[in-house]
Amino acid sequence: MESDYGEVLDVLGGQLTACAAGTGQLALVTGGLAAGKTHLAHAFAAQAAATGALCLTATGSAAEREIPGGVADQLLCGPRVPRETADRVARLLSAVTPQTEAPLLRRLGAELLALARQRPLVVVLDDAHLTDGLSARLLAHLRRRSAAAPVMLVLTRWDWEQPATDRVLTDLTRQPHTHLRLAPLTGAEVTGVLAAATTPEYAREHAPAVHRATAGNPLLVHALAEDHRALGPGLPPAPHGLPHSGPAHAQAALSCLTRWDGALLTTAQGLAVLDTAATAPLLAEVTGLAPATVGRALGTLTAAGVAEGPRLRHPALHTAVRTTLTDEEAARLHSGAAAALQHRGADPVAVARHLLAARTGDERAVGVLETAAARAAEHGDLAFATRCLELAVRLSPDPQGRDGLRRRLARTLWQTDPAAADRRHAADRTALTRGELPPRHATGPLKHALWQGDQETVREALRARAGLPQERRDPRTEAELRLAHRWFYGTAVLRETGAEPPDGRGARVAAEDLWSRAVDAVCDSASATSGRTAVAGAEHLLESCRPGETFLEVALAALFALLRGDRPDLAAAWSDRLHEQAVRGSWTTWQAALGAVRADLALRRGELAVATERARACLDLLAPQSWGVLRAYPLATLVSAATALGDTEAAEEAVRQLPSDTLPVSVWSLRFLCARGRHHLDADRALAAAEDFQRCARLAREAELDVAELAPWRTGLAEVNLRLGRTVIARDLAKQQLERTRGAGGGTRGAALRVLAATADPAQRPGLLRSSAELLEAAGDRAELARSLADLSVALRSLGELDAARAVSWRAAQEAKFCRSTAGGSAPPDRAAPAAVPPGGGEPDRTEVPVLSDAEGRVALLAARGFSNRDISEQLFITVSTVEQHLTRVYRKLGVSGRRALPELLPLPRLQSA
Repeated sequence: MESDYGEVLDVLGGQLTACAAGTGQLALVTGGLAAGKTHLAHAFAAQAAATGALCLTATGSAAEREIPGGVADQLLCGPRVPRETADRVARLLSAVTPQTEAPLLRRLGAELLALARQRPLVVVLDDAHLTDGLSARLLAHLRRRSAAAPVMLVLTRWDWEQPATDRVLTDLTRQPHTHLRLAPLTGAEVTGVLAAATTPEYAREHAPAVHRATAGNPLLVHALAEDHRALGPGLPPAPHGLPHSGPAHAQAALSCLTRWDGALLTTAQGLAVLDTAATAPLLAEVTGLAPATVGRALGTLTAAGVAEGPRLRHPALHTAVRTTLTDEEAARLHSGAAAALQHRGADPVAVARHLLAARTGDERAVGVLETAAARAAEHGDLAFATRCLELAVRLSPDPQGRDGLRRRLARTLWQTDPAAADRRHAADRTALTRGELPPRHATGPLKHALWQGDQETVREALRARAGLPQERRDPRTEAELRLAHRWFYGTAVLRETGAEPPDGRGARVAAEDLWSRAVDAVCDSASATSGRTAVAGAEHLLESCRPGETFLEVALAALFALLRGDRPDLAAAWSDRLHEQAVRGSWTTWQAALGAVRADLALRRGELAVATERARACLDLLAPQSWGVLRAYPLATLVSAATALGDTEAAEEAVRQLPSDTLPVSVWSLRFLCARGRHHLDADRALAAAEDFQRCARLAREAELDVAELAPWRTGLAEVNLRLGRTVIARDLAKQQLERTRGAGGGTRGAALRVLAATADPAQRPGLLRSSAELLEAAGDRAELARSLADLSVALRSLGELDAARAVSWRAAQEAKFCRSTAGGSAPPDRAAPAAVPPGGGEPDRTEVPVLSDAEGRVALLAARGFSNRDISEQLFITVSTVEQHLTRVYRKLGVSGRRALPELLPLPRLQSA
């Protein structure tokens, strides 16, 4: 029967009273690991000494268990024993031999009984299970001769099912004795311990978790209380019902494990290694302990609050126990666990974790690691999949199989670190340029060469593939490679290598392959006048795209095809959806690329701060060398957003990150050149801007990559010429841009119309600028819309239409305010509202912008649409008088004479996509 600490002390006190009356006593106190036995032994020894009894104490030790008489020496040679007695005992113990043991026991027993004649004798032996054999026989000898003497023996030992030959129990406990078992602390007692260390309120909240995690083990409870005192009283409850743990808890647990039998620590180490897979039979196999020993150890650890069945109770204990293992010991245990689990048909991922921890394996491990890598990749754990494949490559004994694993490793690495994947492609890339790589293995290095802009490798690979017979060519791969190159690098290299037919259309090697047909449609839209015909094909491709599986450039090309097809809404929806999938699956390269698209889309909507934030966030996902040529894309967005905000320093910083002279020619580098040219123009460096735009034009033509919507160099160059007074050249360039985007709407045509208006006669400018504003509003480009409206205000003012000019100026300022609001107010004061410079010179419109209340805005909107005051009052559920008051304030704020000027304030009608 279990008793608490106080009850055990009371029973021992009663025995002490009986002992003093001349009746010998024997008490055996047991309990789990660190149950408080040692503390109780010291407390009772002090209590006995206080009554006047002679109290002799000793502690068993595993280190001295084989030293004959070690405990007897502690008892009879200590400071409480008379000097002459201690000297005699020391001489007797020094001369002990097997032949002299029997008379020695009689002499030592006589010495103890002699001490008991003077006053009651109390012998307290802690950890009696670790007593040497001679001392154990002495205690048994004493007990047999002290039934009617004032002698009390108190022995403590921990609960562990001992074999029948136990030297303490086989003889000593055959005699009459009292067995007391220390019970663990109750929930109320745990609350009291925690309250003493922290506060009563804190204890009530955290004590249940502490009790569950320790099973009431006093040592562990006090250690956790110490940790909680150090962590502070405001600590919230830990998740999953587990208490917060600190160094005191870990040290106390290790003290439990290392204090007694080594099987306990070994079993705990096995639990830490096997974790949730642990079972008693598996522990025995992995640790090499006997099954019976493992069973006893698990029972002891469970009673001690360290384990709960075949599990360590707290995650912190896993970490603490692992620190007791050397690297070699840990590797041996993990290797054994992997072999045992594999033999039992366990989950390959679980087996692979042990193989990785062991950092070794045999030929049979390769298949397990491959399977585990595939499953991990499916669940988005690419880091684990990479480690599995790296070990599989090292363990594979077959050169051909090893090459296959290396290629698979390169594909997996590319999803998180393209630069690391490039190193794995090195051998294949060399073989590819020499013409020694089999075509079936060329796709990986070819795709990576496209990512890095390595056109020489691309040329060699495309030439090799062009020479293959049709039956050896994969139509889907062919279409994807052609699409990636055509959209992002142009058609020049494709034509040069024979990968692009002279008519400019992709090779239709499998008309029945729906994927290839959709790819071809998007591919053709790269050079078409309008991209609207490719919208359906682009959506089909995006519906089938899977981050980590589909060629990333296919998804990017499909998104840009939607932009060319005047469907930025679809492009935004699809990029958000794919980005979410990439985040869930930890496909970092996809996250970065799609983040760049989402930043660009925000820029096209005039959300300048969102664009900046997204561009910076995606740049942080990959190291610069892992971005390949695509790094120019988010940097171009950063430059453009900073330029629109007038933040010259931020624009310069982004420009410095990418020396464009070293960039391979791609659509990304062309966009960067256009963005840098716009930045130079904004900073009044017209000649530097012209150089960037002209270089962009030359490179785009050479690569046959002149996509007006993606790299609008003509509009930029037109603005440069306009700034330099070359109106005719500016007009021609603006018209060329409009011709290149014929049949399309969107921001590209709107921006070109704005520039064209600046070259036109004053009377023609309002019409061109209204058309520009309509296109820009339809495209959702509020930053460019603000510029066109500001120009329109200037044009109307020059014609004397002052009311209309004020109204348009107000609208321009509202659009600019939106763009600045998304920028968190970061725009410098002198860029607070965009204002166009009149084509003929002069000051821009600097009209102060009034702000309408929500109620005034609603009334003004309905009035501008032609509703009468009574109609407005009925729709808004206000009186006619209130409507009139609102309109009066609106006219006064806007500086107009009546409602005829209000339509200029409203959002212009959106153009419907064909």
